[in-house]
Amino acid sequence: MRVADFGVVLIYTSFARPSAVAWLTHFVPYWNEAVLVVYPTGAPVLLAAFSKRVHDWIRSVSHLGEVRSAPDLGRATVAFLKERPPGPPRIGVLELDALPWPVAEPIVKSEYGSAVVDATELFAAIRQPADEAEIRLARRAATIAVQAFKAIPTRPKRASQLLSALEGSARLDGAEEVLPRLAPDLRADATLQRLDGDALLGERYAVQLSVAYKATWIRITRCVSTQAVPPSWRGAADRFVETAERLNEANLSLEPRVADSVRPAKNAAWTLETCRGSRPLSIVATEEAPSPSALPGGSLACLFLRLDLDDGPWLGGGPLILGSRGRPSLLLI
Repeated sequence: MRVADFGVVLIYTSFARPSAVAWLTHFVPYWNEAVLVVYPTGAPVLLAAFSKRVHDWIRSVSHLGEVRSAPDLGRATVAFLKERPPGPPRIGVLELDALPWPVAEPIVKSEYGSAVVDATELFAAIRQPADEAEIRLARRAATIAVQAFKAIPTRPKRASQLLSALEGSARLDGAEEVLPRLAPDLRADATLQRLDGDALLGERYAVQLSVAYKATWIRITRCVSTQAVPPSWRGAADRFVETAERLNEANLSLEPRVADSVRPAKNAAWTLETCRGSRPLSIVATEEAPSPSALPGGSLACLFLRLDLDDGPWLGGGPLILGSRGRPSLLLI
């Protein structure tokens, strides 16, 4: 902040965008919103649109200097800035374009409006690589997901049987959030989707499980066959490992080498996700759009790979630590 000449940085957080504030303070905003006010020195202050009855709980689980009640976040932020004027006057806002207008309007229309600038690149520059504590949390989240996959009943008929087993196992194992996506019948459609209702499961299906443990998110994707596991899937799993290991801080583009590594598979599609802002996971590279900027070695990321094999599609994915200085990436599962 001192190098960027920011007198203060404002970070909005909500249930859908918890990760930046959680990384800085360990606070996760269940079903409400808040603004974190960070000065170059001193502990950050949370302006929270929560009932005062949960303030003691917030203080007990978070690293904060102060928690203030702020039902109207925008006006409360302006009032707080008047109370503690930033010096220098530049005000950074993480993901300024995504700041909800009810919060943004009082700020940009106040005396501080002309001083507001986007601080997204600054935050992204310090967010990765992951430290040892975050990696350990990610390993725990991955273990929870792996155990959930083991809890899938033998030959379930309906998606509800599958999803309830996954959810039950992950929740009882300590997961804070569990978000499954499902391709119920790989022979019909390999698109992973959130299901609003139930669905019949085919002989082959795929599951993607996103799990949060202490605000650290991972994604794991697996294919399941109710019959014997196809030999082609074993080869695809090996190719996934090879593909993951080829990633490094200097190479977030797997083309054309991924095509060479997955023959006889066709139409390899992949995405690489990491946390660099307020969302738990954001895409940083795909087969169509390699990353425009480097991701440092040691970053915590999730790789997803789809292969169109001769006997049908295969999907796989998992968390990894991005390689660097000649070292391959390390899968956490």
